[in-house]
Amino acid sequence: MPQLPYLDAHSMPAVDRSYVDIDPNRGYNPDFPGKGDVPVMAKTPTSATQGNDDDRDAKRLAILKAAAAFFNSRGFHSTSMSDVANALGVSKPFLYYYLKDKEDLIFQCSKLATEELHTLLDDVRAAEVSGWQRLEMLFRRYAHVMTTDFGICLIRSTAPGAMTTESREQLWKGRRRLNREVERIVAEGIADGSIRSCDPRMLSFAMFGAFNWLSYWYDPDGRQSPEMIAEHFLEYFSRGVEMKAGSDPDARS
Repeated sequence: MPQLPYLDAHSMPAVDRSYVDIDPNRGYNPDFPGKGDVPVMAKTPTSATQGNDDDRDAKRLAILKAAAAFFNSRGFHSTSMSDVANALGVSKPFLYYYLKDKEDLIFQCSKLATEELHTLLDDVRAAEVSGWQRLEMLFRRYAHVMTTDFGICLIRSTAPGAMTTESREQLWKGRRRLNREVERIVAEGIADGSIRSCDPRMLSFAMFGAFNWLSYWYDPDGRQSPEMIAEHFLEYFSRGVEMKAGSDPDARS
């Protein structure tokens, strides 16, 4: 895995020592890799702390991106903090400065995807379109999120085993909110005539079932982009696949 540029040892911005003290005299202990560069919060932060927030956020995001890629390719249990640290060219204590442990890594990766989905919902709610058009908007963007490393983490990490029940439940709350929103959109579509009468909950389950599996089988090097896949799926849901007697197989609604 290539090093990310702003965490590369030769291009990382200088540390603001007004709020972080790194003792160069502790050095590197081969038995405890990285012990020599443990960031320690100073007791009295200065105004420089505020100016360094963006830099810290960028580093934290870089850590999460690297971790998500490992989790998705190797699995949670086969990924170690050392793997992530080595990929970024930093020490393990450097990671612990930004995140608590490996479970916190996968939780925060998944949380980023959840936050993106909630932003998506806000945009969909604001659109002045029919119920079906609202569903199309939502799932086109949902397909994109489900093919990102963070989206894949969200789907796979909420299965039992990757994190504690409490952390998993926090993520499930966000996913249940999304399900309820889709049910509401379906009900609105039925009311405005853009969706035929059906069980909103069952349609929500069917659509999420189809789109969530993108996180398992989507190939970024394949012929189909997330947008193209979403278009196919939405056509199947809107038109079905059964050929009616006497219908034109090339007709498009």
